[in-house]
Amino acid sequence: MISLQRMRRTLVILDACRGRPPRDHSLVHYYVRYSGRAESGGHVKGLRRTARTVSAAAGTVAAGVAVNQILNGGVWSISWLIASLAIVVGAESANLWLHRLDSLTDQPADEIPPVRRNTRGASPLPETARNSREISVPRQLPRPVKHFTDRTTELSVLDRLHREGADLVTVSGLGGVGKTAFAVHWAHLNSAFFPDGQLYVNLHGYGPTTCITAEDVLGNFLRALNVATDRIPNGLDAMAAVFRSEVSTRRTLIILDNVESVPQVRPLLPSNAQCMVLVTGRSGLKSLSAQDGAEAIVLRPLAESDALDLLRSVSAVESQRTSTSMTSLVRHCGFLPLTIRIAAEYIRGHDADFTDDLIGRLGDQRRRLTFFTDHREGGMAENVFSWSYESLPPEAARMFRLSGLHAGIDFSLLAAAAASGTSLFEARRVLSLLTEASLLEKSGEDRYEFHDLVKAYARERLDVDETADDRHSAAHRLIGFYLRTADNADRIIAPRRRHVEADPSPWALTFENPHDALGWCAAERLNLIAVIDQAVLLGFDEYAWKLPIALIYFFILHSHPTNRYNVALIAVAAARRVVDRYAMAWAETCVGGAALTLGRPSQALERFQTALGLCEEIDDVPGSANNLGNIAAALVHLERYDEALEHAMCSLQLCGDLDDARGAAIQLRSIASIHRRLGDVEEAYRHYEAAISTADGVDLQAKGDALQELGELSDEQENHAAAVAWFRRSLEIRRDIDDRTGIAATLLSLASPLVAVGEIGSALAGLRESLAIYEAVGHSRADEVRALIETLSRR
Repeated sequence: MISLQRMRRTLVILDACRGRPPRDHSLVHYYVRYSGRAESGGHVKGLRRTARTVSAAAGTVAAGVAVNQILNGGVWSISWLIASLAIVVGAESANLWLHRLDSLTDQPADEIPPVRRNTRGASPLPETARNSREISVPRQLPRPVKHFTDRTTELSVLDRLHREGADLVTVSGLGGVGKTAFAVHWAHLNSAFFPDGQLYVNLHGYGPTTCITAEDVLGNFLRALNVATDRIPNGLDAMAAVFRSEVSTRRTLIILDNVESVPQVRPLLPSNAQCMVLVTGRSGLKSLSAQDGAEAIVLRPLAESDALDLLRSVSAVESQRTSTSMTSLVRHCGFLPLTIRIAAEYIRGHDADFTDDLIGRLGDQRRRLTFFTDHREGGMAENVFSWSYESLPPEAARMFRLSGLHAGIDFSLLAAAAASGTSLFEARRVLSLLTEASLLEKSGEDRYEFHDLVKAYARERLDVDETADDRHSAAHRLIGFYLRTADNADRIIAPRRRHVEADPSPWALTFENPHDALGWCAAERLNLIAVIDQAVLLGFDEYAWKLPIALIYFFILHSHPTNRYNVALIAVAAARRVVDRYAMAWAETCVGGAALTLGRPSQALERFQTALGLCEEIDDVPGSANNLGNIAAALVHLERYDEALEHAMCSLQLCGDLDDARGAAIQLRSIASIHRRLGDVEEAYRHYEAAISTADGVDLQAKGDALQELGELSDEQENHAAAVAWFRRSLEIRRDIDDRTGIAATLLSLASPLVAVGEIGSALAGLRESLAIYEAVGHSRADEVRALIETLSRR
């Protein structure tokens, strides 16, 4: 027995280490392993039950380390270890080691490595990771499902694969069989083994929702890993290479959920064997095993006993309810967790007669639904969906089917209210009825999502139970909400650019500052892209050209050039269908800008020239001025400087005719930059100074940029004192407008002339501030600044 004094010591240290990461998970692993060998099988089973009873709330594995360190003087009862761990850190971590115990106690000790092994023999927490600079640790796992029914065999298999060093595992099975729940449940139990984070994405490979591209996934993953926007390249291969580099020293778990085909997966696979990837999908993943060495787990429908346990847990029915009726019900559900949960919610709170009556009606319904039940995967699911749907109040049933209109991966309360034409209060109330019926899931605060099978059923009910006019009206309200909100955001983000005209929407958001506007666009980005595609499919061409243009400046600021290019092409096609030359010119301009960003100057030049021709046809002088300047920019990229200068001068003249000071300032800076490239220093100076004067009081950003370039030119001409003065004026403006990366860039440029005039101390101070900013935003120039500081510090 353990003395009272030792117990008190244990609890004190357990409390002290609560929430702290363990230094070595293998200590706990081996303690569980060897302690388990010292106890009889029957006693181990009993203490498992005791420990599960004690387990309460989620926590950390750190307490297990403390227990091991305190009790390492001998072989103590494993029940004390697990019970102590459960009391202090809760069910999640305790169950991790309970599950380890299930799979370890029947194996010889010399067959069990402390943690998953790889060819480099890395420790659970490699020194390189512990000693490196602080890195972003993403925690993207969804919440685990309640009432998860033990898939003991499959969990044990995945545990074994993990211990043996498997770095790629596929989990396949029918829709609704619980693949996501299984992967997420295991991931939460084992999160301590992946201290560098967990990445998760639902690729929506099945059902009516638009699939997410590998490029979008990589962009989201890289941002979650705190990769600076300027370091995220264009193109799938380049993005995949950066992703592999970022996770090369990390121990990260990656869940790729709902995969339809292998091409979706391969660009997302790390090369680091210490990472682990779980891929879920219904089928089509065999080539990952054949070509990539993936291990495979196939989930079957639940065993009858497990299905009954799940039904009783969710429905909270009394234990004495007849097993015959409950068994019949789970059989009608096809033993699928998804359909069982929905059926359980349906009978929850009702008596046995209600269940028996439902089963009787099911028999008739099954005979009527011959095609769906007998020939299509998900047929039994459709049966169960129909029970819940038919039992909904009319307003909830309408919300359910109209929610099927949402094209994106999830939707907000505002979007649901717009689709249904109801108030936010009413929409929230009705959506809660759908979540209670397990027909809808909450994905965040005031955000909701469907399982793909349920969404497909909602779409079917939409086509059957709503008239064509009602569907048309609901779609107009929904897409109109997105357009008006996107336009409101655009007017805050870029107040001086031209904007589309959007009809009012009572559900549209308004924004007080660019941060909030950009935040909404970022949160809804994938949904907005899906809505653009939906507008095309529905023939809503006005929405299909306006929504992409309203989003262009967001795509510019958040560096999504591929999204920007693709939606601009959609805008061009939609504008051509409605034969709107103004819209065509605007959309062509957007395609050209995206092409230039993607490094395609010849294509950009062609698009800008097309846009210019359209603007001249309809006498759009502001559009002509803009596109002349755009053509000049493309020609500069093609090193055709004389032609570029000619077009920039024409643009400047039109800006003058229009009294467009901001446009004139931009073109004056462009002209100065061209003269600088041509070696005409005097003209470059003159046009930079004119740009600064013209931008004064009109556009501080343009003025700061012109001052920056003028400082660079002065430094190139070895006029260091003048360069210092120009840079300091630019820095003052950038501080006024809180242009953080601009401040860092100007401080970096300022260092060279400061050193030249003997102000090394000032240069170092500025570089340290620049480094702090670059490190804070994860900018790629941080290494350059750090190296320069080291060089100057040795002087």
